[in-house]
Amino acid sequence: MSLGVDESLYRRLFREFLRQSYINGLHPFLYHSPVRLAKAIWLAFLTSLVIYTHLVIVNLTQEYLVQPTEIHLSPDLVHVANSPFPAVGVCTANKISQRRLRSYALKLYQHQANSSQRAVAEDLDDMVDHLLVLSQFYLNPLEEERLNTTELLQLHRLLTSYYNGSGYSVRDILRQLSPDCGELVIRGIVYGAPVNTSQLFLKRPTSSNVCCIFNYRRVSYSQFADRRAEDDAEMSAVPKVVFESNSILNSVQFVLQDVAEEDYTKTFRTNSAFQLTIFPQEDYATVQSTTLGEVLVDHNTIVEIPIQPTFFTSGNAVRYVEPEKRRCYYPEEGSKLLNQSYYSLDECLLVCRSRSMMDHCGCVSPPMVGSPMALTYCTLPDLPCLVRWKSIWYGHNEFAFLQNNEEQLAQRQCEDCLPTCNGVSMSITTNVAPLRRALRSSGYLTGLLKGLTNERPLAIIKLFFKLRFAQATESQLVSTWVVLLNRFGGILSLMYGFSIVSYIEILYYLTGKWFVYILRSLKKDNHEKPRQSRSLYWHELIPKGMRFNPQTN
Repeated sequence: MSLGVDESLYRRLFREFLRQSYINGLHPFLYHSPVRLAKAIWLAFLTSLVIYTHLVIVNLTQEYLVQPTEIHLSPDLVHVANSPFPAVGVCTANKISQRRLRSYALKLYQHQANSSQRAVAEDLDDMVDHLLVLSQFYLNPLEEERLNTTELLQLHRLLTSYYNGSGYSVRDILRQLSPDCGELVIRGIVYGAPVNTSQLFLKRPTSSNVCCIFNYRRVSYSQFADRRAEDDAEMSAVPKVVFESNSILNSVQFVLQDVAEEDYTKTFRTNSAFQLTIFPQEDYATVQSTTLGEVLVDHNTIVEIPIQPTFFTSGNAVRYVEPEKRRCYYPEEGSKLLNQSYYSLDECLLVCRSRSMMDHCGCVSPPMVGSPMALTYCTLPDLPCLVRWKSIWYGHNEFAFLQNNEEQLAQRQCEDCLPTCNGVSMSITTNVAPLRRALRSSGYLTGLLKGLTNERPLAIIKLFFKLRFAQATESQLVSTWVVLLNRFGGILSLMYGFSIVSYIEILYYLTGKWFVYILRSLKKDNHEKPRQSRSLYWHELIPKGMRFNPQTN
């Protein structure tokens, strides 16, 4: 077969495709144009259009694979009475009360005198200085290290002996050494009615301090069973507060009073402002995901904190999408992940942080223990390891006994922790005003501050719902594969009338027709048959009795 014939058949096949195809923009290639390079320009334009549309399709597909959901905002408003009021933790900058510390140090010093063990401290002041090392269990990233392994072991033995060899709880000791809630939150009004603040606030350890917490609903995780029972009974006895709608006049108001200056022993901040931690009732009292926040309340100020809830839900269709793609967990998924009944983003971060400590040191810093996991509590001999773990957790790259792939384990980033699919999120703002000083030495004359003086710094906090109604959002699975297919069809049809059948058509011309052509060409060469006209079709539409017979030509 000559090259001319091959070229002729190729042209016939190509022209037939241009003539028969339903793709817009191909017919101009069949006609003669008096303009030079007109077909080349048209081919370049059509090629760029095809490439652009397919790039758009690829991007849409990638977006669908990464996030197949779309957020639908519900037009309905929900009354804030349906929203739980958050818990509020009030902490002083002073980690340990000087008065309580000296009282506890005196007991240890007297026990040391009656003990046969080697002396830990030379006098009471020296014992006080030794006990301040307990504040390092808070693992503040900016604190300077002051560790002496020998002294830690001696103090550890003394504490073990003091508690009759049954073990001691750093968590409970720190709680004992901190100021009482009645000393920190001295007055309160809840929706216009005076309350006894010492009954409403629970004294609980957190990862940064021992705080007085209002509206708390988390069970105790103390090291000892009898202490857990006491804490849970104390929480059950707290009077229940019925939260009302928004009103700054009928808000929840508390008066904070700082400890005396001579009672300060240990602070990690450059100022002595109060620290407020606002978080969900069941969460551990440390904000780790910044879903709500921490507020510093300066002395002699009035701080209004409007709280605005937002309700969010996810439809059942979203449940079938992988959590990594929808970026949230349903309750049963979160419970399975943590192997406990309660799940939240902060709870997951807490468990992740605790597991990281367990991986490195085999124990968890006692103030961090806030989960029902089977955990080992760290004691004084473990403190050097916790300090090294702290340097890893906050971004440093050294750890004595971890190397290679274990170093990656040390820098666990908690990538599995995701928000919940259903629930209530809250945002807060603050309005700050100065608190005028009392004009008389007898103190304030009226209001919540009546009879109080400015001898010790004061502050007032007011918490209330910002608006009477809250926005509700609903996550629904909108971008299914059918919607994605509709988008593809709309783009291809709009650009050049392309469809899925057009892909099949192109495949048909590039495979079936060319296959038949090559096969017949090989048969002709093998049998050396004379040249004859040959149809380019497969004879699939010609009746059997009318098919081409080369012998009758």
